Amino acid sequence: KVLGFDAAGVVRATGPEASLLRAGDEVYYAGAIDRPGTNAPLHLVDERIVGRKPKSLSFAEAAALPLTAITAWEALFDRLQIARNAPADGTALLIIGGAGGVGSIAIQLARRLTGLRVIATASRPETREWCLSLGAHDVVDHAGDLVAQLKAMQVTPRYVFSTNTTERNWKAAAELVAPQGRIALIE
Repeated sequence: KVLGFDAAGVVRATGPEASLLRAGDEVYYAGAIDRPGTNAPLHLVDERIVGRKPKSLSFAEAAALPLTAITAWEALFDRLQIARNAPADGTALLIIGGAGGVGSIAIQLARRLTGLRVIATASRPETREWCLSLGAHDVVDHAGDLVAQLKAMQVTPRYVFSTNTTERNWKAAAELVAPQGRIALIE
């Protein structure tokens, strides 16, 4: 079995029916469990699931995006059913694990595509600052009492997205979420 999941690289050749990509195109894509992993020297991939690598990203940066970005997108817009272009009316989203791969993408998507107040969790000064630099309005310490911290801020999140430590934070998430609110979790 060949390991590896997401990838970025340069198209070496295309098949006779390929029409979207050409040799020399810089691309990236998400892996799948039903085909060999991306630690192989060459990959055979359906061009319909391949995107052009953003020029502003290195190959390593681009390869880090597919699964984390897809997971963040699906959690926010499919599972939590957050409306894109939601108004800036004070409605809050709490992202537990904001400094992780999925959490950091979720912060950016929520800030760019919604008017939600984005509150992330992080426990170290450098990860707290990173979450703020990505666009979080506020950052609370997930190693502390989440309920007390959000109550002190007078915030009741309508949406809670837990990207890690759900078992440790489940009671707090359930207590914090607004009535008729939504919780999504991954682990």
